[in-house]
Amino acid sequence: MSTLVLHMDKFKKDAIRGIQSHNRRERESHSNPDIDYSRSAGNYDLCKNPSANYAESIQNRIDDLLMVKAVRKDAVHMCGLVVSSDKAFFDQLTAEETRRFFEKSAAFLTDFVGRENVISAMVHMDEKTPHMHFLHVPVTPDGRLSANSIYTRASLKKLQADLPAYLQRCGFAIQRGVEQKPGAAKKHLDTREFKQQQEALNRLIQESEEMAQRFQQTIDELEQREEELKKSIAEHEQQAEEAEKILQEEFSLPKATVFNYQSVLQKASALIAEQNKALAVKHITQTRMESLQREAEALRQKQTRLEGEYAAHRKQSHEEKESLESQLKKADAIMAGFLEFLRLPEIRPLHLDFLNRKRAELLQRQSERQEAEARQQSERERHIRQEPEAVPQHHRSRMR
Repeated sequence: MSTLVLHMDKFKKDAIRGIQSHNRRERESHSNPDIDYSRSAGNYDLCKNPSANYAESIQNRIDDLLMVKAVRKDAVHMCGLVVSSDKAFFDQLTAEETRRFFEKSAAFLTDFVGRENVISAMVHMDEKTPHMHFLHVPVTPDGRLSANSIYTRASLKKLQADLPAYLQRCGFAIQRGVEQKPGAAKKHLDTREFKQQQEALNRLIQESEEMAQRFQQTIDELEQREEELKKSIAEHEQQAEEAEKILQEEFSLPKATVFNYQSVLQKASALIAEQNKALAVKHITQTRMESLQREAEALRQKQTRLEGEYAAHRKQSHEEKESLESQLKKADAIMAGFLEFLRLPEIRPLHLDFLNRKRAELLQRQSERQEAEARQQSERERHIRQEPEAVPQHHRSRMR
């Protein structure tokens, strides 16, 4: 009888974005070769109201708790339960029965964590073995955010026994997995999470570098624009000074007589026009200078704001990177523990039996493929032998 895979993980706030991207196939993963994206359309979410934005839904749920104390920065914001079994189990089920298996599992886990806390129950059919990622906010019955209070050693042990028993009552031939000794490595190590965290770390580093380049480019453009404004302001100040100088100059007109009044009038008109022009230049220049000064001040404020945002982004990226690196170190430790677990005397025969079955399946597939190729080759040779015989018959019929 096949055994149930029930694997639990805890996720902090900075890991939620990567989990959403993996579950909803928002980006193509280059670190998980198990995913066949041509079959991703067959994935489905069994949550009645699946969230399109995990972080926003989780924050809304936390806000609803109206907690007196602020949530700690390193608090667990989301827990994930991976439900699956071996390939032989799913090979015996139809597509409808496979969906019913995950529906019953999701219903049981929903009752366990509370419907209002469920974020997603995504079933992946595009990997080697069908499995479900059941995600929820770890809220206790008394309204606290505490994953440690929900998933104690006793509660996990009970959950791993109760879920397969419930699925057996639903008609599925499945049993509890091998119970581990305290402190032993996980039997069903979910390497997808390790790959996902590695991908998230690489993506975070790339995004940080791109963000830094954009910030620096924007700041360089602002500084260049500020220099242009300074030059423009200096030019307008010079024009204003020249206009002011013209206005301050004293012009004297000759005494008008009957004989020269025409020339005096023309000179007076020319002086008035010159002064009006100087006044207009001064007014336009003053207005333009004030506008340029306001623009320069706005640019300085924008530059200050961008530098602050860039510093905050660098700090956040550094914290997220440290957190992901810490998670990867833990994953490495789990991997090492997993190898030690496989070497245990009571586990090694089971592991060898599993490898032998896989090897037998591989040899059988190779044999079937070779037989199919031999049949195809034989069919081609038969057609080749028949073609020469058909040509003389055709010629004989024409000669008659």
